Amino acid sequence: MVANRNLKIILKDAAGYALSDWRNFLILGLILLLADHVMDLYSAYTGNSVLDILILASIVGVVILLSFIEIGYGFRIVEETVEGSARPPSFHHPLNLFVHGIKESLILIVYFMLPFLLMVLGLSELGDLLDFDSQWGMALLILGMLVFLVCFNILMQGAILTMAHHRGSLRWGFNMPQVFKKIRMVGLRNMFMVTIITGVVLYLIRQILFDALHEIPYLGSTVGELIGTVLIAPFLLIVTTRLLGLIDVQG
Repeated sequence: MVANRNLKIILKDAAGYALSDWRNFLILGLILLLADHVMDLYSAYTGNSVLDILILASIVGVVILLSFIEIGYGFRIVEETVEGSARPPSFHHPLNLFVHGIKESLILIVYFMLPFLLMVLGLSELGDLLDFDSQWGMALLILGMLVFLVCFNILMQGAILTMAHHRGSLRWGFNMPQVFKKIRMVGLRNMFMVTIITGVVLYLIRQILFDALHEIPYLGSTVGELIGTVLIAPFLLIVTTRLLGLIDVQG
């Protein structure tokens, strides 16, 4: 496992890496802002005319495009990190970013969402046998879901790292022997560490910071949302994806 000293080093590296190129940092923030709020533009169109439908389709297309570019940029960070890069990648070849975003989304669906849906369906069947309304039943359910989330997140990370070493090849992402080999090489504990850090940073710390910004007097929820989306969100995204690449280098 990455020692405490090395953990501090890679966390410091990831933070410095995220702040080392403000241009790409702000471009990512702008993409996140547009992807999150471009649907608000449709609020002015409430009719069912052909024009409104075309406008809605165009807006949805922009959201999908930006979302895949965002995901693809995260993959490019991992890919260039395992190759030894010390600077954030640029947004050149956006089509390549878009394609990588689609590939990583497929990895997410197959390694995470599909098994998750199957588990939910399975739990609905088990509901007749187990009493999930009781305290112990609910605790068992929550524990089982947490274990599931951690296990499949580690599997997904292994697939992403395997793809990163093979130019983003989707075939390598589904090469299970190589994915398990990569997990063994990097270390299951290191993968677990990044899973916990990513979960805490992206879901807990981010939400706390966003809520705090919205409640600052005289700042306003709109300004707080702007700061959170353009500055905080890209920083956290870059840090967490950099960490995944770094443990591969360390491993």
